[in-house]
Amino acid sequence: MKRLALAALSIALLAPAAWAQNAKPSAATPAAPAAASSKPQGCTATHGALPQNWSGQVFALDGETLGGSGLKTPLRIWGVQAPALRDAQRVETVPGMRARATLEDLLSRADHKVKCRIARYDSECRLVAQCALDEAQPIDLGGAMLASGVVYGHELDEPLSWEPRAAQRYADAEFEARKARKGSWPLWLGEP
Repeated sequence: MKRLALAALSIALLAPAAWAQNAKPSAATPAAPAAASSKPQGCTATHGALPQNWSGQVFALDGETLGGSGLKTPLRIWGVQAPALRDAQRVETVPGMRARATLEDLLSRADHKVKCRIARYDSECRLVAQCALDEAQPIDLGGAMLASGVVYGHELDEPLSWEPRAAQRYADAEFEARKARKGSWPLWLGEP
C-alpha cells in the first residue's frame, strides 16, 4: 500500500507542467479555450459527481496543487498558476521549489487542515477549488500565494458564484506583489 501511494505521489510530481523554468507571465498569453472552463468529458464518470465542498488534511504536490487523504483526485487551487516544479529534463526548478515551499509553509500554520469550495474539474480531472486554512482566522491559500509573489493569477475571468469579487482581490494581490518585486517577480520581469 505504501509503495502504491509513493508511486502515485511520484507520478504526480513528475507530471509535465505548463511552465518552463524561466517562464514569466505575459499579457500576451492567450486565454484558455471555453471548453477548458466547462466540466471535461469523462471526469464525472471516472471520479464521480462534482462535490461542493471538501475539508481535510492536505500536502503540497507543487505550488498550485494539493493532495490529501480521502481525495480521489488532487485539488488545484483556483485562480493561481505556479512555475513548473520540474523542467523538461525532470530537474527541480528553483521557482517551482520556492512555490511549493511557500504553500507548505502556509499549510503548516493550520496543521495542514483546509476547507475548500469546489468550482469545477480542470482538463486533467483535478478538482479546482478555492481553499482556506481551517483555523479561527481562515487564510485564503490562493490570495496568500499571490501576495507572496511565487505564483501569478490564472483564469481570473472565471468568477466564483460564492465570491464574485475574488478575481479582483486576486488581481490586486498579484499587482502589489509585482510592484514590490516579491518572490519570483524579479526573475519574471527579467531583472538581474
